[in-house]
Amino acid sequence: MIGTIHLPGGVGLLPFLNGGEAFFRMTNVSLPEQPRTIPFLALQRKAVLIVVPGEETLLGLDEHSQGVRHEVACLFNGGLVMGTLPLPKGIRVSDELMQSEEFFAIEDCTLGIDASPEPTMEAEELVFVHAAEMFGVAELEPE
Repeated sequence: MIGTIHLPGGVGLLPFLNGGEAFFRMTNVSLPEQPRTIPFLALQRKAVLIVVPGEETLLGLDEHSQGVRHEVACLFNGGLVMGTLPLPKGIRVSDELMQSEEFFAIEDCTLGIDASPEPTMEAEELVFVHAAEMFGVAELEPE
């Protein structure tokens, strides 16, 4: 599904996603295999697996300039997100997952979607992953 999530003024996307609203207000929504755009959709929070921000979106990310980049794969029913999880030095992936909020950021991503009739792969610079809707995170060995 592709569309626009409407954020309150001055609020970054990640803090908004973690804000606890039961539904996200979306406009200009395109659904796979549907020829018409839906002007408005109230999307239930628990139905969201990942969010790919638009280019002009205020993100609301903490910068970990002195951090370590961990290669991870977030596993979902029907797909995965592989990329890097930037963390402050000394913080393990498991520590971050235990204290993370509902959505967290993965950078330099490859999205794998097990769609019929053919699986698809897409590259994205940044993805917000919904921790409550994935079934696991694998920390990958650096190549």
